[in-house]
Amino acid sequence: MKERLIITNGDSAADLMREARIAGEILPWRDILHEGPVPQSLSLEDLSAVRAQFLAERGWLAQSELLDAFQTRDRLLRQHERFDSVVLWFEHDLYDQLQLLQILDFFANEKRRDGLYLIQAGKYLSRETPRALRTHLHLLEPVQEAHLALAKLAWTGFRSPTPEPWVALLRLSTHVLPFLRLSMLRLLEELPHVRSGLSRTEYATLKLIGLGVKRPREIYQAFSESEEALFMGDLSFFHNLDRMGAGGAPLIAGLRGWTFSPALPEEDREKYYSCELSLTHLGYSVLSNGADALRHRMVNRTIGGFHLHSAAPWRWDNASRRLLPPPAV
Repeated sequence: MKERLIITNGDSAADLMREARIAGEILPWRDILHEGPVPQSLSLEDLSAVRAQFLAERGWLAQSELLDAFQTRDRLLRQHERFDSVVLWFEHDLYDQLQLLQILDFFANEKRRDGLYLIQAGKYLSRETPRALRTHLHLLEPVQEAHLALAKLAWTGFRSPTPEPWVALLRLSTHVLPFLRLSMLRLLEELPHVRSGLSRTEYATLKLIGLGVKRPREIYQAFSESEEALFMGDLSFFHNLDRMGAGGAPLIAGLRGWTFSPALPEEDREKYYSCELSLTHLGYSVLSNGADALRHRMVNRTIGGFHLHSAAPWRWDNASRRLLPPPAV
């Protein structure tokens, strides 16, 4: 029997833990749950199949490779009784908080309670030095029923077919998961804004381009610095950027037909990075709240369990923290 299983957010954190000689088998979770379908009423393995298909469509890896990686991950999680203890070690941002909810929800449905621990870090793990990372161990706390109950509610709300249950959770105390509330609000800001029809990411991107930040990598860097808790990687950001330049009514110009993919050869990546972007007339108008993007552009994407489409969109009013249902509801 191995002494400890550590589950964390990805390979960078896992590698640093190994460099810091933190004892245990380390399992990186590796999923951008804030993007794409996470439908309800699916087992861990069935959900992994859905996620593998989505990530393959995004160009991450072949679907068979992704599915194999998820299956290996899921098998190890199912074998948690092999370990004396299991430590869930996650950061404060939305990317991590959704992964943490998924894993806590899994354990809420298991019999095991002894030997479950949690480290909730307010710093980015991969940016720590090995020595600083070891100091996080003093944050170790046993997983309590309160953690599991809140995670189960939140994970169910995230996977619901409307964002209403997710918003309803804001009325509850979430102090046992201290970074959850801000992550919940940040996810809601990816819904279309009540006036502009833009997500917060889209609005921030247009604003940066309007201020003269022109090239994709520079835009992503500036966007990253503007986030209170960065959760979006560059691949996701570039996909969002490409979507803003696509269609019959683009918000930005200058991509010259390029779209980003992890499979792009290095030479083509540099061509993509060298594009100089500008706002279209619609982009300027939407940025100044003179136009509603959803009246001009098609939206068809999924966040968790709910599907967004421009014909009947859910909208979020960040100023009043109010969810507006589609007009037909």
